[in-house]
Amino acid sequence: MKLRFLFALLSISAGLIVSFQQAAHAACVVPSYNQKRGIPPGFSEAQGFKGRFDFPASTSEPLPAFLSIDFTQDWRAYIQAVLDYSLEGNIAVDFNVANNNTRNWYHALWMHPGNSGREFLHGLTKERATDPEQLAEGVTKSFDTWAVGFYNALGATTFAKVWSDPCSPKIDDIYFPVGTTSFKLLFTTATAADIPYVAGAPEWEGDIGRAPNRIGKLRLYQIDIAVRDPRSLQTGWVFGTFVYQGSEPGTDPWKKLVPVGLSWGNDRFVPPPGQLRQNVLNETLEGKIYGWNARKELGWGGRLNGPADNQISSCMSCHGSAQYPRSDDFGNLPRQPATPIDYQRRLLEYFRDVFAGGVFDGESRYFGTQTAVLARPLDYSLQLQAGIERMCATVTAREAPFNDGTVPIPPVCPAPPAVVAGGPESLSAGPALADREDTIDALLEPIR
Repeated sequence: MKLRFLFALLSISAGLIVSFQQAAHAACVVPSYNQKRGIPPGFSEAQGFKGRFDFPASTSEPLPAFLSIDFTQDWRAYIQAVLDYSLEGNIAVDFNVANNNTRNWYHALWMHPGNSGREFLHGLTKERATDPEQLAEGVTKSFDTWAVGFYNALGATTFAKVWSDPCSPKIDDIYFPVGTTSFKLLFTTATAADIPYVAGAPEWEGDIGRAPNRIGKLRLYQIDIAVRDPRSLQTGWVFGTFVYQGSEPGTDPWKKLVPVGLSWGNDRFVPPPGQLRQNVLNETLEGKIYGWNARKELGWGGRLNGPADNQISSCMSCHGSAQYPRSDDFGNLPRQPATPIDYQRRLLEYFRDVFAGGVFDGESRYFGTQTAVLARPLDYSLQLQAGIERMCATVTAREAPFNDGTVPIPPVCPAPPAVVAGGPESLSAGPALADREDTIDALLEPIR
């Protein structure tokens, strides 16, 4: 009865899939990968990553069947069904999702600028490096993490609304439809000699280094999933994580992804070491991916996080902070760990339950300014947040396509710094800032 009601209430009507860029400003064509790095030696343009950005205005795709599984009763069945749904048709095409004949998947827009922006071969973006002893006990090195995420057609309808003009996003009333599913592949530069559990993991090459050795090898070690599920009564979302474990039986590496846990709320009234009710973990992984002095837990107070993630936060709380501009108080995670005396305040201030479409921190500031602005919620999508931030950082740096006055400054972005007409940073002369390879990263660094 409940499932029948869910499908009747929230079904999405069929519609023609249209390319959002058809209505966009003619001078604004968003590239798939970081153009400033160019094409790696020995490769051709045809071998480069091509993002799928033809977001559908509407879709006839049905709600995923896994919405019939009660995640509070059988979390393992639920998370495995979400992973199977996400991988179906994608493994065979090496996650070139435009060639998936099973269902449609899409990339997030404007993830390309900066040194951490989309690399040439797979469109991976660089995430925070892991800390020493974060991935394994006694391993004192840190490792880079590179990742790429995808949204199903249901979720892509929201991207179509936001990016109907790819250089002027519309971010009012952002609300992903029920059944939206997102997954992210996370790769590490660590080898099996560094982290034994990545032995035999799927490998990708990426344009992640500096000349002359720009191409480096990466190993899959984490997959994150997110589902817009209305049965999550406090947040409207469910998050889960898998970790690769090479010691699992069999020869198929894609069968060696072990569920880490599932979360559908922040357990905001449960300070450490209380019993969590909205976060469940696979306790058999203790001692393998956490459980030593430098990494006693995955997320704060035992909440769900992946091995790549910061243990002072959690999957749910970090994504719940998605908004533009970012929270001026937190960014996306607390500035520092909480002491026992601060536990209750940390729960109330950061680990609050934000329902789908709600704002985490209503009054914020544009980075680099003291001007207070009203933040707009981005409904748990850090990829939307990152894309808008990168676009606005491009505006601030006066980089293409905002470098010659042809494309108007998007209303969501702060105006770029004033320049002297005809000077070395004037729009007509070509901005000196654009010559800095690290411009976008430098502008975003203070709010990471």
